Amino acid sequence: MKEFAKYIGVVVMLIGVAFLVIPFFMGLTNNLNLIIGLILVVEGLLGHIFVNNMKKGSKTSNIIWAIILLIVPFFIFFYFKKAAYSEKELAAYN
Repeated sequence: MKEFAKYIGVVVMLIGVAFLVIPFFMGLTNNLNLIIGLILVVEGLLGHIFVNNMKKGSKTSNIIWAIILLIVPFFIFFYFKKAAYSEKELAAYN
C-alpha cells in the first residue's frame, strides 16, 4: 500500500488519459469527455506533486492545496500522503 500511495497521482492521470483515448477510438468524442479527461489529468499531476512533497505543511499551505485540488480530491490525496510516508520520514525532511 505504501508504494502504491506514492503513485496515486499517476493512476488518476492514467484514468484521465483513458477518458480521453477510449471515446476517441470509438468515435464518440464530445466536450464532456474532454472536460472530465482534462480535469483528471490536471488533478493527477497536482495530486502527484502534493503527495510526493516531503514537507508536512502548515494549516495555511493545506488550505491552499485544498483550493487548488478542488476540496474533495485534496482529502483523497492527503490520505494517500499519510499512507505513503511515516511520521519519521516526514520529520527527516522538515
